[in-house]
Amino acid sequence: MRVRTRVPGVLVALGLLALPTAGARTSQKDEIRARYVKYEYQIPMRDGVRLFTSLYVPKDAGAKRRYPILLLRTPYGVAPYGRGEYRADLGPSEAAQREGFIFAYQDVRGRFMSEGQFVDVRPHNPAKGPRDVDESSDAFDTIDWLVKQVHGNSGKVGVWGISYPGFYAAMAAIDAHPALVAVSPQAPIADWFMGDDFHHNGAFFLPHTFNFYAVFGKPRSEPTSEWGPPFDHGTADGYRFFLEPMPSFDRKYLKGEAAFWKEVMAHENYDAFWQARNTRPRLRGIRPAVLTVGGWFDAEDLFGALETYKAIERQNAGIANRLVMGPWTHGGWARGSGESIGAVRFGQATSRFFQEEIELPFFREYLKGKGSRGCRKPTSSRRATTSGARSTRGHPGRRRR
Repeated sequence: MRVRTRVPGVLVALGLLALPTAGARTSQKDEIRARYVKYEYQIPMRDGVRLFTSLYVPKDAGAKRRYPILLLRTPYGVAPYGRGEYRADLGPSEAAQREGFIFAYQDVRGRFMSEGQFVDVRPHNPAKGPRDVDESSDAFDTIDWLVKQVHGNSGKVGVWGISYPGFYAAMAAIDAHPALVAVSPQAPIADWFMGDDFHHNGAFFLPHTFNFYAVFGKPRSEPTSEWGPPFDHGTADGYRFFLEPMPSFDRKYLKGEAAFWKEVMAHENYDAFWQARNTRPRLRGIRPAVLTVGGWFDAEDLFGALETYKAIERQNAGIANRLVMGPWTHGGWARGSGESIGAVRFGQATSRFFQEEIELPFFREYLKGKGSRGCRKPTSSRRATTSGARSTRGHPGRRRR
């Protein structure tokens, strides 16, 4: 099956990262095909809804060699779809791809090829009945199915994600499945009113919100592998476009189809709607080790990274809880070398250092038992707070005070 997946440029700013060149993609796909077998499943949740999941399993996985699972849950699509269509990269980094894991990618409930109804930053439900769902239960049910059904897995699972997928990673840590031992929320959404993406301290970011929901917010009639058409502003003058009266954006352009846009317009204060979507007070009873990641130059979800770490630290005494902050824009630690931002050079490849010396050792430590366990606390020293990834150099189990 071959499908065309069109990704609108506006979503690059909300969690989709820059792609390698065509030649590099072909070479990487060949390497992945040589080492991994791709499978596609519809995994049933407790309420009967099935979530589309792509799996990449090392060819030598079996009784004699077992691999842990790294899971990404995303609202942005797990393209390419079709068992014969392979991704050009696997996992959070090339280093993780070389290391070897079972990589799982899932369309969250109601997005792309998954069944059910999508709800933006679906509130956590601490009083779920046997068939009640939220993002924590969907992660739990997915992990339960994976460890029971996927051949050659070790019984240990890690979850990661950047931006909106970072929100899903954080939710997976709540009421976590026993097999989930490591979680990395990276630039996660924590509170869309107080500091992330669409509001900063309650101030509404009109262009950012509209441009996102003009594409992302359009409903689908059935599961699909396709993005909708990109939005045409009809002008190159963005400033003039956004001077239109506020009611015209829905009536004239969105035509009442973007449900969450209408919710944003209806809840202009920090009321119960937004408070229910604040993840911070829900980050309790967490058992997996956590590595939260953010960038000091992230104009979208800097708040989410810092606040997620602080909430977990405050409400979960004694767990392995780590924070990495570096000189990065949104998701910059996952692409490029991280040697510079614009004309400013840092004198080291900060992104590559993070991927190879911090992120991969974190997953190795908890998923493969390589390295001694421990939880490095951030220090208050100037070096630790200003030098980004360099501040975490050293043995991952050593505690610095």
